[in-house]
Amino acid sequence: MSILDRILLFLLALASLCLGVILALVGANVLGPDTLSMVSASPINIVAIVAGVIIVLIGLRFLFYRIGRPQLADFVAMTGEHGQIRISYDTIRQLANRRGGQVKGSEGLDTRVRPGEDGVIVLVRMQVLPDVDIAATSREVQTVVKEYVEHATSITVEQVLVHVSELSSSQKQGKVWSGA
Repeated sequence: MSILDRILLFLLALASLCLGVILALVGANVLGPDTLSMVSASPINIVAIVAGVIIVLIGLRFLFYRIGRPQLADFVAMTGEHGQIRISYDTIRQLANRRGGQVKGSEGLDTRVRPGEDGVIVLVRMQVLPDVDIAATSREVQTVVKEYVEHATSITVEQVLVHVSELSSSQKQGKVWSGA
């Protein structure tokens, strides 16, 4: 969430808190001399009080939206000889896309990186060219991505999950062995 979105959410939460309190006070007829008789005499005042309380609760929820949530790191931190080394998930994603895209029969890789217990989990979504062995191509992508990322970064890759989303519509010549 960008800083502008956070500011707008904070302002919206404050405005809803103010609106809810005012609506509840008007519904309770706090400004009038006989508050209890006005609330019991008019059902619209009860509706206004309930609506005001609901708006206040929603405002409080949005006001404290990010409190209590841990910030997830988007990098892997390692200790080097002279200090800490941070490798971003985006860098790992780019490495996986580069190497996985070189596998014959694979095309259109989109990779995501998630933290694991002892390293990272790489999720690969890819398209395959027609007339290839999808299972063999997927296994090869798993193997080469895992080895390449571990070799380039020294980060343990726990799993490489491959999702073949569709057949590629492009007909690139020379990328797939035709068997002839």
